Amino acid sequence: MSQLPPLGVDKDNPILKKNKFSTGISDLDIVMEGGYSNPSNILLIGPTGMEKSAMAFSFAASKLENEILIFITTDANAQTIKEKAASIGIKLPKDTIFIDCYTNNTNALPEQENILYMGGASALEDFSVTIKEILEKNIGKKFRVVFHTFSTFLLYNNKDSMLKFLQVVGGRLKNANATTLILVEEGVHDKQLISTILRYVDEPISLVDKGAGAFSIDFQNGLQLPVKLGLNGINVI
Repeated sequence: MSQLPPLGVDKDNPILKKNKFSTGISDLDIVMEGGYSNPSNILLIGPTGMEKSAMAFSFAASKLENEILIFITTDANAQTIKEKAASIGIKLPKDTIFIDCYTNNTNALPEQENILYMGGASALEDFSVTIKEILEKNIGKKFRVVFHTFSTFLLYNNKDSMLKFLQVVGGRLKNANATTLILVEEGVHDKQLISTILRYVDEPISLVDKGAGAFSIDFQNGLQLPVKLGLNGINVI
């Protein structure tokens, strides 16, 4: 007689608990007892570079078949994002829904499957409506969401609008069973603003530059995990 997995553990993947989403980095999943909580809003803050992106790409690429992946891009178009992921050996799922808040001249763009153009990072109302429509079309499913990067929203909109936006959209995503990874550039924003944003997320995670290409993933509980970016993404060292 086969032994059943522990209560709350996914029978198809015993490492992952049912209330967790894989980070896409196996050693990190173990440290986080299965990965990112589901649902939740996770703030990933760190210096400019590919490391934060690599963590986002890993999370996106580990999407399961019954999940919906929404990739919000504010600093590049969808094709560039795919190429960046491929450059470190990560292939994003074909059914990724891209919300392009980077490309401004939407009238000159051909329609493409699974790419939704917002016309810029300041189009907050259109963006909010688009998110709502996607969630309503996929009721009952779980969602992975990546904001790549939220810093652009913060730079193009005033503080009060962004905090309200984060509260409303973040709450809507969480209520729809989404795990959302919110990327923020370190050193770009006022520290008080970052402190305020922390009130609207479930867990802050910092990516800290240790020099010589090494970084650490720092958690709120004080745990530090040494990592390095390699040809196949983020590796724990």
